[in-house]
Amino acid sequence: MKTNQIIHVCGSIVKKESLIPIDSHIMPNTSVAEANLPYFSYYGLHPENTAPNSIFLFTHFFYSLEEVLRFAQNTEICVLRDVNVASAVLNFSTKQVPAIRIKNFPDYEHLVELQKCFLKHGVVFEKKFAFEKEAFIQIKKCFVLEEIKDGILLDKKDIHEGYIQLPKLISNDSFTELMQQIRNNGNCKLFDAAKASLIINSKLTDIIRIYSEKLDIKLLECIKENIDKELMRKSSFYYFNAS
Repeated sequence: MKTNQIIHVCGSIVKKESLIPIDSHIMPNTSVAEANLPYFSYYGLHPENTAPNSIFLFTHFFYSLEEVLRFAQNTEICVLRDVNVASAVLNFSTKQVPAIRIKNFPDYEHLVELQKCFLKHGVVFEKKFAFEKEAFIQIKKCFVLEEIKDGILLDKKDIHEGYIQLPKLISNDSFTELMQQIRNNGNCKLFDAAKASLIINSKLTDIIRIYSEKLDIKLLECIKENIDKELMRKSSFYYFNAS
């Protein structure tokens, strides 16, 4: 990646999320969930926001990112204009359920209209079921990024999000351990983190998504410096062979 170049790329984010059901303004006998504690490591509580956060429309079949984007682009509903649409899989302790992830949706009242639009284009929704309060979620989405320094990127669609590129691939368990070490022993301001992966020039690259309402280059540099030190100190533990 070249510094100050705008990068349009697709990839994935994995994160454990707290979920609550949405029971009103949805189609009968369908299941819809919302991540009710977004960026928990930053807020600790739900931020003061009455608009929906990340919404998951559970589906009977898995739809790839390409299929989900096709559904969205063929949908003429005006409330989808600035909405972020992605493909998702939610891993509960007893089952795995696919979903369409909706972010930046303006209000709850139009959810049923949104579902009907997807239904019209062939989406089959999962019937209503009781789901657990937490899930490990993998989201396939598109990114618009700008690398402002070597290994440090900014999200061009969300001013509160930045990314730090890792030198090698890292397992999910090792990522959790790495973040715990940095939060307990580092000197950076408060932030939330999630593991993400991008495919750049046919090569998989692991990055860390950083969220902060006070995001700036100094915070990202601080986190990157702490990450580099920790990975160097325990490289044999954190790195793994992806083959």
